[in-house]
Amino acid sequence: MAGVNDTLLLHGYWGTPTSTVDWCEDNYVWSYYIAEWWNSWSNVPPLLLALYALYKSRLAYANDAQPMIIRYAYIVPLVIFSGSFAFHSTLTYAGQLLDELPMMYGTLYFHYISLRYHATMKWVLVAFAVGLTIALSIAGHAPLAFQSAYGFLTVALVVRSVVMHKQHKDVSQTRLLHLGSLLYAAGFVLWIADQAFCPSAKQLHLHAIWHLLSGAGTFVWIQFACAYELSMHEKRLHVQKIACILPYCSRSSAPSTSSTHPTFVLRELVHI
Repeated sequence: MAGVNDTLLLHGYWGTPTSTVDWCEDNYVWSYYIAEWWNSWSNVPPLLLALYALYKSRLAYANDAQPMIIRYAYIVPLVIFSGSFAFHSTLTYAGQLLDELPMMYGTLYFHYISLRYHATMKWVLVAFAVGLTIALSIAGHAPLAFQSAYGFLTVALVVRSVVMHKQHKDVSQTRLLHLGSLLYAAGFVLWIADQAFCPSAKQLHLHAIWHLLSGAGTFVWIQFACAYELSMHEKRLHVQKIACILPYCSRSSAPSTSSTHPTFVLRELVHI
């Protein structure tokens, strides 16, 4: 498979890799206990962001500023990047499953956020999740099966998000979908480049940068979903900036100027 490390593998604490993929980074160079050093630790910033968002959403939920369905969404990147750390640090098949399965089920949960209003589609989603689990169990050690399934779910989520984006003017004005899509697309390009140009691009640690961009993109998409959820209930949106960088959406405490066309307010927040 393109992107697989072709150099002689150095075996550390976890022994010979049992995962179906070994990324473009020399193993056990920096630590006897961590197989892919940079690919492992690059999961920590998205993990910390998810923990902070979960804490902040707890305060927002207490003030009815973020819906509970959004608060649960922050658990998705928390589980995904924890699993990714386990995968890259061990290169075991068990670690790989801890990485790949949360990615798929987490994306399914993102679909559920909007599809739960449709009784039929909600059960279609459940049936798809069950069928996907069975198919992957049968496929076994087949990276292409996971990549195809995850790619399909991601593209479907983008299409669904575009529909959600067009349904409410106040949501489209936040431009959250544009930012989230840009971050994730940029990360995906680096993910492909890391495999296509290995070992030439090994020192660039492109897969590690993919973790950072996909983590930020996932966070921004959750803010987009929050904006949509609040707009569905005709709540005025409030978008602030965390450390002047990442947007954070919540319900505005100010009364809406229109019951039919709720607006949004953009405010800079310097301190985390």
